Amino acid sequence: MRMVSALFVALAMCSPGASAQTPPLLKVVVPFPAGGAADIVARLWGEDVKNGGGPTVVVENRPGGSAIIGTDLVSRAAPDGGTVGIVAPSFLITAAIRKLPYDPFKNFEHLCRLIDSPQIVAVNAASPYKTYDELIAAAHARPGTLMLGANGPATTQHVVAEMLKKASKANMTFVPFNGAAPSVTSLMGGQTHVVVANYAEVKAFIDSGGLRAVLVTSPQRIAPLPDVPTAREKGLGFDITNWFGMVGTGASPKPAVDALQGYAKKALANASIIDKLAQAQLSPAVLCGADFTAFLREQYETYAAIAREAGIKDESP
Repeated sequence: MRMVSALFVALAMCSPGASAQTPPLLKVVVPFPAGGAADIVARLWGEDVKNGGGPTVVVENRPGGSAIIGTDLVSRAAPDGGTVGIVAPSFLITAAIRKLPYDPFKNFEHLCRLIDSPQIVAVNAASPYKTYDELIAAAHARPGTLMLGANGPATTQHVVAEMLKKASKANMTFVPFNGAAPSVTSLMGGQTHVVVANYAEVKAFIDSGGLRAVLVTSPQRIAPLPDVPTAREKGLGFDITNWFGMVGTGASPKPAVDALQGYAKKALANASIIDKLAQAQLSPAVLCGADFTAFLREQYETYAAIAREAGIKDESP
């Protein structure tokens, strides 16, 4: 948490005139449950923005509906620069597979992509599966009996889960959770057998010996887990990382948009912040404004193709 706090202290302090360009109350909508990475980031950001002389920040958790409920609130907020939302690839994946009450490209100000995060496939350390190969062998031996939990549906973790199942030909049952914290709790309690999660959200459990990482889905192995193979090394033919960004309500005033973007640009150029991010394998990935929009369009096409390939469908009622 100190790493994230340092990031948003810098976000709050790097642009002294920003508070004059934003309303006195800034709402950050987190479309995920309390306790996950997005929630921690939002709450620390709010505290540090206020401490740095910025507006008062209120964090509102609105999980559910594959992040649609909270994201819809941001799209419908007053266009005054006073409401922002945390987004991840689910922002685009849901749009690729179902009809939404908003358009991710027409109803939002694309503020900034902030960071990338590697994805981890992990098992309970008390389980008999010491390696990825042992896990997959068990799934082949007992089709449909191993429960694979992840934040979902229609999230990066869901995509990784389905790609893993398809590429390994392992018949595991996908179990969606409203956030990383409950998916890890289920794994620790023995209700599920394997989890897909952001590394930052399972790092403490891996470090303490409660969980065992058996696969990473980043392009390369990650430094804290040098013996854990990548998906491509195991012949799965894919690599997928997660990212987190921030969006505002469409047609927000340019001065407020510029102020919010300025926080991110300056903080993530700070060598100290970059070092702290690296300790948790969170990589600065700053793209703002038009560049962020171009990235989102490319990601939309990529995830739409993956959803088709993996068979991820509209699961709305």
